[in-house]
Amino acid sequence: MRLIIFDLDGTLVEFNIPVERIKEILGVRESILEEIMRRNDGWECLRVLERYEMECASKSRIYPGVREFLSYLEERGIKTVLYTRNSIRSVRINLKRHNLTFDYIFTREDDIKPSPYPILHAMEDVGARKNEVVLIGDYYHDYLTAKNAEIEFWLYESEKAKEAMRKFRFQPDLKFKSYSYLIDVLERRLNGN
Repeated sequence: MRLIIFDLDGTLVEFNIPVERIKEILGVRESILEEIMRRNDGWECLRVLERYEMECASKSRIYPGVREFLSYLEERGIKTVLYTRNSIRSVRINLKRHNLTFDYIFTREDDIKPSPYPILHAMEDVGARKNEVVLIGDYYHDYLTAKNAEIEFWLYESEKAKEAMRKFRFQPDLKFKSYSYLIDVLERRLNGN
């Protein structure tokens, strides 16, 4: 394993962004980003969305085991990528709040999942082959991004993730509920088991 890509909200930290409330305010029915990017008032909508993201980021909580898992990866020289549909400003709040660092950070200002291009860039930079890369996330956009990059997708199994699996009918390559379990998975893989 050479490279692990992480989603942020619902995977590493709990934001509790009131998605349905934001949709109601903006008059959005489906996926917020895709819909507002097609609108004439898209930039104003993005500002509204970012205000909510920043407010929620300032109250976010990190999931158990995340820091230990990131330290484990660093000790083994496995590079990390944060790739999120959130804004860079809300990401910075989260990183500072929880003292998290990554080798690469991509936000919606760079590209929007399910685009694989940020992942492909990091893979090329690191010299990682597809079978040496995993994307860890909790939602359908994450799954599609991994499939578009032709890499494995590991699902952080929350209630939201289970609901997304039922709604969009997708299957991850691995499901997990704790980051300590992932350390065991990677240890076995790194040792050739």
